[in-house]
Amino acid sequence: MFRYNLPEMRKARRIYIKIPLSYEIADSDGKTLKTKSVLADNITSEGIHFDADEILPLNTEINITFTLPKGENIIRTAIKIVRVETSEAENRFGIGALFVKLPDKAKEGIRQLIECADINRLLDMTIKKDASDLHLLAEQPPVLRINGELEISELPKLSADDIPNLIYSLISKQQIKTFEQEKELDFGIQYDIHTRFRGNVHQQRGFTEATFRLINKKISSLEDLNLPEAVKDLARQKDGLVIISGPTGSGKTTTIAAMVEFINQERKAVIITLERPIEYVHSNIKSIIKQREVGIDTYSFSAALKSSLRQDPNVIVVGELDDTETIKTAITAAETGYLVIASFHAPNTIQAIDRLVNTFPVENRRQLLSQLSHCIKGVISQLLIPRKDRMGRALTTEVLVATEAVKRIIRTDELIQLPTIIQTGGNYKMQSMYDSITKCVDRDIVDMETANIYSEEFNKYSR
Repeated sequence: MFRYNLPEMRKARRIYIKIPLSYEIADSDGKTLKTKSVLADNITSEGIHFDADEILPLNTEINITFTLPKGENIIRTAIKIVRVETSEAENRFGIGALFVKLPDKAKEGIRQLIECADINRLLDMTIKKDASDLHLLAEQPPVLRINGELEISELPKLSADDIPNLIYSLISKQQIKTFEQEKELDFGIQYDIHTRFRGNVHQQRGFTEATFRLINKKISSLEDLNLPEAVKDLARQKDGLVIISGPTGSGKTTTIAAMVEFINQERKAVIITLERPIEYVHSNIKSIIKQREVGIDTYSFSAALKSSLRQDPNVIVVGELDDTETIKTAITAAETGYLVIASFHAPNTIQAIDRLVNTFPVENRRQLLSQLSHCIKGVISQLLIPRKDRMGRALTTEVLVATEAVKRIIRTDELIQLPTIIQTGGNYKMQSMYDSITKCVDRDIVDMETANIYSEEFNKYSR
């Protein structure tokens, strides 16, 4: 089942933040029997949550003392226990409580604290400015990527402590725990009915930082993306491996989503997608589409890929070929009758095949090339190039179709010949990146200077 952070949950104005807190247990006469120090992990203007080493009875009223981060005044108030949860840690319990008598000054302090840690205003800004990405950096203002260019916002700098507060308000306790253990986390956010974000939180020089990618609800068609006709032919294959390659941020996920939607509209098939995180949400049309998120629905791409072979698939989409086990299983699946569409980070077609094989020990190279030559159907390499009118970016593509000549070149490890095959493969609907960029120039979408820069950058990896 697909899960995400509901906007309603975010609008509850809760901030996940560590706050030292002490509580008192009193007898029936009001005499303090004991005082304990604990750590609160989230707070709202209505209540607070903390961990304790004992069960506090429901509906009990107790006195607490705490100080807000960057606050000077000690807050003394009463709370009423309304929820008790068991914890993964032995003899630990999550205590949820409502404030009974919270002073107005303390309430205003909490409100200001939450306002400073409100991620909504930053995500709203990203949407309104039509930015593709939002970067949250320690000791710097938020940065947007608009039409491929970085733009520093006019907002105040974010402190090193601000960013975890912003991020933790979006993700679950389990995700917080995963990040604090692994120092990396990918997640998806359903911001509103129209908009999703892909988030990544990570550490850099000991600071927590984050990047958000804006994802539109609408799934573009292959025609919308101006992809070559050969991409439709590859999506119509009944088996084999199709690789979508390109650098980070080159639109690979968008192309794969368009291919899945094309299959969904054309034929009855079981399509299983393995993603981290889920970005585009598909609805069943002719096909059954099962979307599994790594980290939520499964532990890894390799484990999910092996399991998917027992789920009666026709098409398997692998969001990222990120380790040898995943690559090996993807090739095996492609060899044994499934169409596998997979994303791989590589600057061009030659590098996509070469790097894929080089993830294995050198002694396995010949065997992998042989296997790949038997199952590969095509490689689509992509770039996003700034438009001449600065209204977004243009998608350019190189398409390699696995003809018998291409398979022989791969099998005999003569990959250096592939650019020539692509340039002369028009009859097989192949297209070079140079031709794709030239078409954009001819249609006055991209200027010549930009075209030359990107064409040279792409082709240098083929030399």
